[in-house]
Amino acid sequence: MKKINKTKPPPILFTNFTKKHKPKNWGDCIEITAELRNLMLNEEQNCQCAYCESAITSDDSKSHIDHYKRKAGHLFPELEFKYNNLLVSCNNRYRCAKHKDDNIKKGDYDNLINPVTDNPDKHFDYSITGDILAKDKKAEKTISMFNLNYESLINRRKTLAFNIHGYRDQFEMEEVIMVFGEYESFIRSIW
Repeated sequence: MKKINKTKPPPILFTNFTKKHKPKNWGDCIEITAELRNLMLNEEQNCQCAYCESAITSDDSKSHIDHYKRKAGHLFPELEFKYNNLLVSCNNRYRCAKHKDDNIKKGDYDNLINPVTDNPDKHFDYSITGDILAKDKKAEKTISMFNLNYESLINRRKTLAFNIHGYRDQFEMEEVIMVFGEYESFIRSIW
């Protein structure tokens, strides 16, 4: 998980649409979600899932706009149209936003790292074996709630660690991050 710096002010596309159409629920925003998702991925998230940092596209089958603080189940309906509550997540059922949404309770948010308001680097460390390591209780809960040590993620990060080992003498870290296009926090940590 990496720090997400939201654009300030929110994109004109989003503010103009919500002012003009006064949507009652997120489904009313369908005509802008693809463009908004693409903008968020490219401008704020470096084309990576906000939670696991795997490379994703704005394709409907690959990603979706997640309400970090969930609107469904009457958890936080007042945040449904708050731009800082919107992040793009991968569509994997076993991790990230979908895993969180299947397991979260309102009180859990007090014990989670929010990539918009918190700096995840202060809470996480990474092992060369691909594991995300918790520095505190908040990180432990976040890893669990988003299932960030899901086996396929660990294996992909481990393979990445092996692959980038030979690049240190030839490239700068930023170049390697650009080439691989995912797991930015992991690369920075093990570099």
